[in-house]
Amino acid sequence: MTWLQVDDSVVHAGWIPLVLVGVVALVLVVIYFSMRHHLKIANTFPTEAELRAQRHAAGTKDEGDSKE
Repeated sequence: MTWLQVDDSVVHAGWIPLVLVGVVALVLVVIYFSMRHHLKIANTFPTEAELRAQRHAAGTKDEGDSKE
């Protein structure tokens, strides 16, 4: 029993699926490099602990600092 009763001589593999896989792979590579660039930029931002230490050194009270 063949699936959908299609003769093998009628069906030919096309290039469209291969091209679409290539396009999707290219898009994923572009997204990877873009995210890598943006994460390197974001990695230079100060952390919340560093910001609290700066505020503490400056003598300002942060409303999130309920421990002190």
